[in-house]
Amino acid sequence: MAPWNIAHRGGAQLRPENTLSAFADAVWRGCDGAELDVQLTADGEVVVYHDWRLKLDMSRDIHGFWLKGPAPRIKDLTLEQLRQFDVGSARPGSVYAEKHPNVHWQDEESVPLLSEVIAVAKTARGPFRLVVELKSSFANRDEGPDPEVLAEKTVTVLRDHHYLDHTVFVGFDWAALIAAKRLAPETECWFTTMPQSWFEPGTPPAESDPPSEPALQMLRYWAREGTSPWAAGYDAVKHGGAILKAIKAAGGDGWDPMWVDIAPDTVAQARDLGLKLGTWTVNDPAEMVRLAGLGLDAIYTDRPDLLMATLA
Repeated sequence: MAPWNIAHRGGAQLRPENTLSAFADAVWRGCDGAELDVQLTADGEVVVYHDWRLKLDMSRDIHGFWLKGPAPRIKDLTLEQLRQFDVGSARPGSVYAEKHPNVHWQDEESVPLLSEVIAVAKTARGPFRLVVELKSSFANRDEGPDPEVLAEKTVTVLRDHHYLDHTVFVGFDWAALIAAKRLAPETECWFTTMPQSWFEPGTPPAESDPPSEPALQMLRYWAREGTSPWAAGYDAVKHGGAILKAIKAAGGDGWDPMWVDIAPDTVAQARDLGLKLGTWTVNDPAEMVRLAGLGLDAIYTDRPDLLMATLA
């Protein structure tokens, strides 16, 4: 069976990411679902946005002027204040625009509520999954929402709109996933991991998109000491160094790694533990073919059109 074709942020190389136009496009294309990121506004509304602060190169005010720094945090803005910004276009000449050359930009797009995305998902002719990343910040709790509060409010919205059975929770901050699993045990949680080369000796390969050297050394220190702020007490070092055993012990239903960590041996390890498998973010046709051949459950891509054509 082919893996689910999941439009990453709604298909971020086709439409402006995490907007209603992107999710509507994913539904229209016949995708199996969409990945999205949720956060909380200052007045407690569950909204769909990736960064903890507004992107300067994707935000214009009510007068059409591009936002200048410092960028406000999502958690500091009420829904009404957040709605004042147009997030449907990229600043011409910006790095973001250059990295997304094929996007069909859509003016007058505001940051959507999760409930609005669910309404779009319900227009699909067949089952349309929402892969919901609980976007809390393990490295700096002040930057994002409280993980348990975020999980509670997100579960409430999905339950109130009868969409929990079409949802998979993912996220790097395992505290949020553990809270979501406690609140909605019937809903799958796939635990997201950073590329494992970050925690191995030597310099990680460029394809794994490693962080700055100071950040990398801090991540490695936390992992060695078993004090990783993302693991909520389920550090791999406490489970013989096996990240998949840590996920299973934490109550995870699946593993959600970057594509660089997917290989026949890691797939076998996950399956032996009864874990589902999704991977991000796959935009290369050759990798799409390789990963589909390994029997994954889901592939997240910015180019769901390309994945569909490749697998066909």
